[in-house]
Amino acid sequence: MSNNHIGLLEAVHSGDSERVINLLQAGCEQSIIDSALCWASRYGNQEILELLLRAGGDVNGEVWGGFTPLIWAAMYCSNAEVIQILLQAGSHIDRASGRYRQTALHAAVIRGHVGYTSLLLEAGAHPDVQDRMFKTPLLHAVHKHHPACAALLIKFNCNVDMSGWVSGLSTTPLTLALIQGDLEITKMLLLAGARFHNPAIYHSYTITQYYKTVKDDLDIDVQPVYLQQQCRVCIRQLLKPHFLQKLRELTLPQPLKAFIEISELDLINQAM
Repeated sequence: MSNNHIGLLEAVHSGDSERVINLLQAGCEQSIIDSALCWASRYGNQEILELLLRAGGDVNGEVWGGFTPLIWAAMYCSNAEVIQILLQAGSHIDRASGRYRQTALHAAVIRGHVGYTSLLLEAGAHPDVQDRMFKTPLLHAVHKHHPACAALLIKFNCNVDMSGWVSGLSTTPLTLALIQGDLEITKMLLLAGARFHNPAIYHSYTITQYYKTVKDDLDIDVQPVYLQQQCRVCIRQLLKPHFLQKLRELTLPQPLKAFIEISELDLINQAM
């Protein structure tokens, strides 16, 4: 590797934008520019990021395990503007990493970053994308105890029943929330119409325990709520794709719109 190539990465690490300009003018290989772009995205250095993009950096270039600049930014960056710039520059929002098959949305949710989760969902990220272990962003949010991220994913009409592998066992978000004793997320999932099924996956958690948790700890009468939630699920499914956009365009009575939006999620943090 030439001194110019080593120097460019060093300049990005140190945040030296003037040196980056000089080295780019002297000439660098495409692979080094792409690597530098990933590092600039990780550090959240907006000025250097824009310099590298103008120099021809590949916004969808994959380095070190197949991570794109957008995934790196979602994993580590503290500057939301960087994610906006990458998206505007043409980042493939649902591009998955090479090894773990995780997207930027997976990364934001695993990190518990509500702002990035919201930004990516608003930009069109697929809420139900699965990684190598078939885990959706929602399943990660439940596993990592990130209720605010879970609420956002539910509002964006994710599939609340998609299963994935956690600790060597296949499970749904609802089963995992029950096992972990997370009443806040359990209530969210029940409001969103999640079904308790395949209880044999966890032999230690029975259908009897499920009803006890729902009725005694959450004070929910299971049968009426189940029917109501399945009605809501059916309506939300009919509005796919572009669920939120269609919902915003519909002229509906406010109680009906609140019902379809699952507005109760906004009150859970205050009530629990």
